[in-house]
Amino acid sequence: MKSCTVKAEIVLRAAALILGLLLARALFAQTYIEERTFIKDGQATPRISGLISGPISGKLGGFDWFQEEPGYAQTYLGLTYSAKSCLMFAAGLGMEQYAVSETKQLKTSARAGGFVWMGNGKQYLLFVPEYGGSGFWWKLEVNRKVNKSVGIGFLTERYKGSGPRLEYRIPKTRLTIWAAPLFEKQRVNGLFGIRWNL
Repeated sequence: MKSCTVKAEIVLRAAALILGLLLARALFAQTYIEERTFIKDGQATPRISGLISGPISGKLGGFDWFQEEPGYAQTYLGLTYSAKSCLMFAAGLGMEQYAVSETKQLKTSARAGGFVWMGNGKQYLLFVPEYGGSGFWWKLEVNRKVNKSVGIGFLTERYKGSGPRLEYRIPKTRLTIWAAPLFEKQRVNGLFGIRWNL
C-alpha cells in the first residue's frame, strides 16, 4: 500500500511541475505559491498550495492548481477564459489523494475544479468550487485594497467557516501575509497564510 501512495504522490507532483514548466514563459499576476495554517480546537494543520497560470492565445489561457497537506493532496489542470479584463472563468480536471476517515488509508480519485474571478487593481472576488471522490468543496474570497499594502475583505470556506480577512503586502517584496478568524458552529477557527506572488 505504501508503494501505491508514493506512486500517486509522485504523479501529483510531476503533473504540477510539467504544466508549471510549460507555462513558465508566460506567467502573470495570477501565479503564486502559498503556505497557510488552519487552527481548529488547538490543532494546527499546515498546507502548501499554488496556482500557475498564463495566456495561451487571445482570451484563452491555462492553469495548474496544486495543494498538499497532511492526509490530502491534489492537482488539476485546465483552461481559463477571460471574458473581459475584469472577468475570468476556469475549469479543469486532475486527481486527488485523501485519507479515508474510518480507516486512514489513502485513496486516489479524479477531481474537477475551477474558479470565477472578478476584479481590478483595487478589488476582487474569487469563487472556487471543486468536486471529486472526497466530496464537494468551495471557497469564496473578497478583498479590497485600502492602500498599496493593506487589504480587507471576507472569506468563507467549506469545513472551515466564514469571517473577515485582513492582508498586508510587505513593501518592496512579493510577499503578502494574511489572517482570517473564521466562525463555524459557535466556535472561532483561525486561518493564517503567507503568499509569494511570482
